[in-house]
Amino acid sequence: MDLQKIWNDSEASTEKLPEINHIAQIKSNGLKNPLKRAKKTILTNLIWTIIIGLIYIPIIYYYRFWQIQLFIGITLIFNIWAGYTAFILYKSIDSNVSANNLLSELKRVVNTLNKWMNIQCKVALFIYPFSATGGYFLGGVIGSGKTVEELLTKPIIIYALIVCIVVLTPASYYLAKWMFKCSFGKVITQINVLIAELTQVEKGNV
Repeated sequence: MDLQKIWNDSEASTEKLPEINHIAQIKSNGLKNPLKRAKKTILTNLIWTIIIGLIYIPIIYYYRFWQIQLFIGITLIFNIWAGYTAFILYKSIDSNVSANNLLSELKRVVNTLNKWMNIQCKVALFIYPFSATGGYFLGGVIGSGKTVEELLTKPIIIYALIVCIVVLTPASYYLAKWMFKCSFGKVITQINVLIAELTQVEKGNV
């Protein structure tokens, strides 16, 4: 089995799949531990979630319009939930799993990652209209110096808000899916290929 087909960036010293007794051997054989890579990517996602959440807090504090506080607050709650689920996922992955549980752990991790990303996108699809509305009101208040109530007295503002929600909600959804694919797509593909290879080895040893 050609290791280059498993890891494009590996520099393995053998053309055969090594006998893996522990996940740490993947690194020692010139391969990158896929579970550690998954945890690192989740941690990066978590850090960005925290940074974005910290940006929302002063916005809610300084712009004391109940509409902005409500919609940005809902977005912040989603942000906190997203960060919490990312932290739970990060803690649940054992990057030093033993040989007996290696294949099952790889399967569990890839399934959990896929479910986590799908849930994140589905919940976000519900949140995006609130986020877009809060951002729209915030931009209007900053740009015009008027209150939200004053802005909403103009029909054009209301129509523009509706268009903003209709356009940005699906756009943000597909952007989120694309970003998840960019962040986790490669490591998920690598885990799936490794699962297939280890399954073949397991069948060959039966």
